[in-house]
Amino acid sequence: MKKNLLHTIIKLCGFFIIANLPFLTISQLVGIDTFIDSFKHPGSFYYIKNEKIHCMDVNGGYTILEKPTYQGFSIGEGDQILYHTIKDTLQQRIVYQIKSDDGIKTYYTTSNTDNTEGPIYEHQIIGKIIGRSEDNIWNSLCLQLWDLSIDNLNALTLFSDT
Repeated sequence: MKKNLLHTIIKLCGFFIIANLPFLTISQLVGIDTFIDSFKHPGSFYYIKNEKIHCMDVNGGYTILEKPTYQGFSIGEGDQILYHTIKDTLQQRIVYQIKSDDGIKTYYTTSNTDNTEGPIYEHQIIGKIIGRSEDNIWNSLCLQLWDLSIDNLNALTLFSDT
């Protein structure tokens, strides 16, 4: 009986660890605060495959973004953003200066090759880059499970005190 109970506890712990590995991977990529916020504000975070971004320094994989619709969204100097260009392509750049004239924010950016570009306006911005992952089966599975669970699970109850 005691051996059976120990065997059951080991199986339960193994299942718990395996079931939570995708969430541990995502929390490592974006941070635990962002992971928990994603359940509080569904639709504020998402990922995009890097092959859709036109930039020479982007490797294969995924880019994880925080949308401008998120309550706590703000862009500061040194942040990486993803935006639509005039030619309707996706570009990523690093913000080096922000100007605000009459309530209209203008972002001036630079690329990793130190070419300054700008201005970029708020309506062009798709989101702030908060993480990246490699293009492999595990990361793809983890991102898809995260995306699915944000909208379909009530995981927020796990993190609340009540």
